[in-house]
Parts: sequence; C-alpha cells; structure tokens
Amino acid sequence: MSVYQKAPEPGRIDGRQLSIRLGHGRDAFEAVQALDFTIEPAEFVCILGPSGCGKSTLLGALAGHLRPAGGSLLVDNAPVAGPSPERGMVFQHHTLLPWRNILDNVAFGLKMQGIGKLERRRQANEMLRLVGLEDFASRWPNQLSGGMQQRAEIARVLINRPRLLLMDEPFGALDAQTRSRMQELLLDIWTRIRTTVLFVTHDREEAFQLSDRIGVMSEGSLLQVGKARELYERPESRKIASFMGLKNSIEGIVAAGRFTSADRSFDVPVDETIEPGPCHLILRPEVVQLKTLNEDPLQDSIQCSGVIQQLRFNHGFYTGTIQIGIHLLDCSFTSQQAEGLVVGQEIDVLVNHKDLWFVE
Repeated sequence: MSVYQKAPEPGRIDGRQLSIRLGHGRDAFEAVQALDFTIEPAEFVCILGPSGCGKSTLLGALAGHLRPAGGSLLVDNAPVAGPSPERGMVFQHHTLLPWRNILDNVAFGLKMQGIGKLERRRQANEMLRLVGLEDFASRWPNQLSGGMQQRAEIARVLINRPRLLLMDEPFGALDAQTRSRMQELLLDIWTRIRTTVLFVTHDREEAFQLSDRIGVMSEGSLLQVGKARELYERPESRKIASFMGLKNSIEGIVAAGRFTSADRSFDVPVDETIEPGPCHLILRPEVVQLKTLNEDPLQDSIQCSGVIQQLRFNHGFYTGTIQIGIHLLDCSFTSQQAEGLVVGQEIDVLVNHKDLWFVE
C-alpha cells in the first residue's frame, strides 16, 4: 500500500471561546478574541482576512506554538499541547534543510521517528511522486524553483500523515501562474489523502478556488463562516461584502415596506422580513442586467436608468461601471450584450427582486 492511499487519522477541530494574547506587559493585546468554530474531519477550510487580523496567530495555536489565553482548542477532543507531527505546518517560505537533498529532506521526519533508511527513502520517493518531483530527488533545495520548493515542503509535511495540514499563505510568494498550478496540485493531493486542511490567505480568489468553507476574519474575530457562494450572495455585513469584492453598497432607509436610497435614485419594495431603519442595499455585479430594446421588465424586477462610465474587456466578458444617481455601480456584460455600448451612453438596467440583499 502506498503512503498516500492509507488515509490519515481524522482531524476534527473545535474552538470554544478561544482567545490568544500576544506580547508582554503593557504591550500585550488580544490577537484572537473569543472564537467559536468547528472544522470537520477531511474538510478544507480557508481563513480569509487582511494582514494582522489574527489568522496566522490561530494557525500558530493549532500548530502548538502558541498557548490559548482563554477558552479551549481541541483536535479530536484532545487539547492542543505543543507541536506534533500530527499537525503539519507549511509556511509561505520553505523550511527545507539546505545541506540535505530533496529526498532526504522529505524523509527527515521519518528519520526522527526512528524508521530505517530504506523504508523512509521508499516512502519519501512515493511522496515525491505524489507532488511531481520524483525526478528531482537528488537535487538540493537551492536548485529548485519556488514552486518546486513548496512542493517538496508539502511532501516533507505529508510524509508524517498528519491529522491536520496547516498552511500559512504557502503560495503567497509565487507568481500568479505558478500559484494557480500549486492550487490545482494541492486540491489533487487533498482528494487523495483527505486530511483536514486549514489554509490561511488574504486572497479572496484563492479561498474561492480551494475551500469547502471560508471563515472571514477581522481584528481577531470570525465575522462569518460559510461556503463561498453563501458568503458571496448573502454576506452578513458591509465588511463581509467588501471582503467578497462587492463594491455596490447603496445607503438608504427601509420604511413603510420600501427601501429608499439617500439620493432617492433607488426606491424599491422590500420583503416584510426586512426590518425598518437605516441599511445598505448590496448589489452583485452580475445581477445588474442590461435591458434590451423593447424588452418589458419582468413583474419581479426593478428598472433603473444610468450612464456608462467605464467598459473593459475581461476574460471573455465585459466589466463596466454605471452611474445611477450618485452611485457608481460595478456590473458585468457578455460580449454580445456589450457590443455597441460606449462610455457616456445612457442605458436601462434591470435587477430581479430576489437579488436585492440588505445589510445594516
């Protein structure tokens, strides 16, 4: 049996009111604040957030390098107590030993466990085949490209068959093309080994590409956890919407069953579940649809008029900016829809009522 056909032990993670403090004395601060979360065995979860939000601190606690200041952090119902090869860590920059070749770097963890040379090299060669480096076993780390170094780093961690694979922006230093290939490779590896992965990133597209679920983190707190589509289509706040790349946020007020924007360019009926009071209307770019000539708006749609401010081709479709009242709205058009449109042109757009989303 190959080393990656035998599945690692399940890795369930539970955090309950988890807090982590960094610094000492007057300089101490709470980098992670009262987190409650569960990650199921074999799940791939991305923690998305800006630098300094606490995501790497959370990873450090799971790796056993940081101790919680409050609450609990459990892996398979056991408290995390110090580092362990069962919780493998991959950083943005590799930690390969420069005086060992790639094969011996990958095998090093098994050497520390007392496994014999022939067996650990056999397993290391299988891991190198898994990450596509079987022809580079005798190379030194400085003879590999950045992407290949990270492949070797992943193999070095996975040979210990960890319950958790913890990844701290591992592809952040790579160029876009290499990063894309590494993401595909990681997903391929994960489908084979099915270990729990917690992947930290500040890149929204990377989180969308990789994860089962995404946890959005800011200022030490988890703001929302869910599948990518859920977070994108139903963000719970303007901050979440911003993390999801949604710029169309229209300030207004709900009263008497209608939402009216501050400049009155939007005046639309709302569902009775929307509470009265100040709020923001979030419109995703793809729901702002161009109204074609002589097309009657559907009964469940609203119609607005605006002026095209920008129009640019982008990977098979067009992205545009439309000014409606005082609001500049991002939108997207197919190439066929964009044909004949020019900057400065007045157009009518439609938005389906079901695509209106309101947050405080």
